[in-house]
Amino acid sequence: MRTRTKLMLAVGAVGAVALGSTIMAGTSLADGRGHHMAGQHGGWGGDRGDRLFEQFDANGDGLITQAEVDQVLADRLAAFDQNDDGSLNLEEYQALWLDAMRERMVDRFQAHDDDGDAMVTVEEFVGSYGSLVRHLDRNDDGQLTRDDFRRPRDRDRDDDDE
Repeated sequence: MRTRTKLMLAVGAVGAVALGSTIMAGTSLADGRGHHMAGQHGGWGGDRGDRLFEQFDANGDGLITQAEVDQVLADRLAAFDQNDDGSLNLEEYQALWLDAMRERMVDRFQAHDDDGDAMVTVEEFVGSYGSLVRHLDRNDDGQLTRDDFRRPRDRDRDDDDE
């Protein structure tokens, strides 16, 4: 395998792991459709606020109380607590996580399926990374180095050491 191909695959894998870690960090407050309730950029307004009410206004009175939030989350945990011990082991948590992430996964699949034929080809999958190097290449030399990923102050610090 060529070095360029390996680098693209490695960067894609790192990106996927980073995205997965970010998603997992908010999973405890995710609704059944994979939408995160906390930690989103841009605040709580608009669609996010609507989703909060859909998810947590259990009695439909147009108000969300902490008791409602706590109950909805407890019910969600209980739904995946297969052995009824009041907590989730790794397998049970995996089932909750997969359920919460299913819609997001379908959305990503559809984003890759350019022609809408319910199949993701190599060309469609690779095509979504077509501008990866150009996008991340800070010095416009057509290739990525570790320097392209360092924050400016990290590069300055390295220069001072020399």
